[in-house]
Amino acid sequence: MTNKKDLKRENIITAAGRVFGKHGFREARMENIAEEADMGKSSLYYYFISKEELFEAVVEREAENLKNEIILATKDIIDPYKRMKKYVIARMNAFNESINLYTAVKTNYLDHLPFIEKVRSKYDKEEMKMVESILKDGVRNNRFKLVNTELATVAIVTAIKGLEYNIVIREGPYKLEQQVEQLLMFLFYGIVKRH
Repeated sequence: MTNKKDLKRENIITAAGRVFGKHGFREARMENIAEEADMGKSSLYYYFISKEELFEAVVEREAENLKNEIILATKDIIDPYKRMKKYVIARMNAFNESINLYTAVKTNYLDHLPFIEKVRSKYDKEEMKMVESILKDGVRNNRFKLVNTELATVAIVTAIKGLEYNIVIREGPYKLEQQVEQLLMFLFYGIVKRH
């Protein structure tokens, strides 16, 4: 019985993701989600007591999927520079496809929802952890020379976030790899001319 209930819950989250992605949190209605999930509205409330709770489940799933996609894309890459490049590309692509997570992390109109700050904080910590791990591997393998990996992590994550809109949304995915390469060259080699 629990298995069937879990499966139904997952189907509802999938349907809700499509509805929230299409209409946004404000405009999405539980009726739309119930219809998309091919069930009655009252049945939907058996699984989720509110639209907020359902949106939280959708955002958490997208965040977990994002993390898994990034791990999968980078796990077999040994060279830390190449792994960082692959990390940034995978992150930009996956984040762009996670419309509900993007909305939760980037927009202010959802700030009134109690779980939003928790999601943002968890996402930020995960991202910092992944980037710092790559940097520490680079230092350990004598590929990177860093005095303070924590500060470098903050700088890289901030740069990535600052360029999200420009690279992914405005420029489009076709320029992503080229833009990421330029960003990493700047971050890793700086702007000082070497003799």
